[in-house]
Amino acid sequence: MSEEMTLPKVRRSQRERRESTMAKLVEATIDSLREVGYAATSVKEVCRRSGVSHGGLFRHFPSMLELILAAAEEVARRQIAEFERRFWQAPHEEPSLHAAMRMLRDACRTPINSVWYELLVAARTDAPLRTALEPTIRRYYASIRTTASRLPGIDSIPEDLFETLLFTLVHVFDGESLARVVLPHPELEERRMSLLVGLIELLQQRRA
Repeated sequence: MSEEMTLPKVRRSQRERRESTMAKLVEATIDSLREVGYAATSVKEVCRRSGVSHGGLFRHFPSMLELILAAAEEVARRQIAEFERRFWQAPHEEPSLHAAMRMLRDACRTPINSVWYELLVAARTDAPLRTALEPTIRRYYASIRTTASRLPGIDSIPEDLFETLLFTLVHVFDGESLARVVLPHPELEERRMSLLVGLIELLQQRRA
């Protein structure tokens, strides 16, 4: 008789199966948006990538738009979590605000952030997407603002300029990330960073 023991299979609950299927669908949607773009992210494409049937998709998400929004929320969550992980674990050999700026630029350049670019460009001409995406972006921006407000040295930035400066940096780095796909210009990018660092230093001096 074999000495090997067969472990009993652990049956997952209905809730666990549901959450697992939803996670597969969201992951497949993120990958599709990132790899083939918004226009090609169809029900068929997501089902192919996730291994979930069309009926299974619509049992968990009422519409493809709802699934797209869930993917956007997950991308936002991951971006915030990864920025905080990297920032708080970094040695910070340079002033913290400068380190945060470089990490913010890196976050804008990550492959997963291209999901946001796909959705924002599509929303320009897709009114239902534009309307549905607005609350998600508002929540994401609120999370960015909250995370930035906890950074060491942030109190050296005048309060009335904090939010304007923060989202100026976000939009500059987003635009830079899009442009460098076609025309990378590393020397200009580094001069741009130096210019932004100089602006931060001027604002810090103003507070002092």
